Amino acid sequence: MEKILVISSNVKASEALINFLRESFNCTPKLAESAYQAKTNLDTDPSVELAVINSPLMDESGYELAEYIIEKTAAHCIFMIKEEHVEKISVRAEKTGIIVVSKPFSKSLLYQLIRTIDIAASRSAELYRRNLRLEEKISEIQTIDKAKFMLMEYKGMTEEEAHTYLEQYAMNKRKKKSLAALAIIDKLSEQYL
Repeated sequence: MEKILVISSNVKASEALINFLRESFNCTPKLAESAYQAKTNLDTDPSVELAVINSPLMDESGYELAEYIIEKTAAHCIFMIKEEHVEKISVRAEKTGIIVVSKPFSKSLLYQLIRTIDIAASRSAELYRRNLRLEEKISEIQTIDKAKFMLMEYKGMTEEEAHTYLEQYAMNKRKKKSLAALAIIDKLSEQYL
């Protein structure tokens, strides 16, 4: 995880968090001292992967910011709050996807939590990429089928003849089958529609 935003109004806590993240995850986290600063940062750089909020902030409790981050960005959010307040917000936070950590906490707990988030985010990104590839494949198949259907309808070909024609056309034009299918669809649309 490389793009981390630390939001903390407490100077000592900010330094400790940034040093910990820099050493543990080999990254250069950015710092925001208020919710306003954090929102501005997130609006200009929406690629932040993780936001760590050390509450309270100078301009709000920090929970509203956590909700904003979850709602408006793809970033994961860790919300650090004093132990006596955890019970009050934990149910609401879980429903929205905010990870609540009670203060004080150990560095090993924070490390494990961030590593778990990183692993889950990597897995999620891989599944998203696979899904995109499958959607592209489905779209290509639909385009090829549409071209075959149009050849059958407007040129009176059988399915096998349309299939052979499409393959031959793709070979002759040195195009991918789906691109050849698009060209055939365009030609037939011009002629018959």
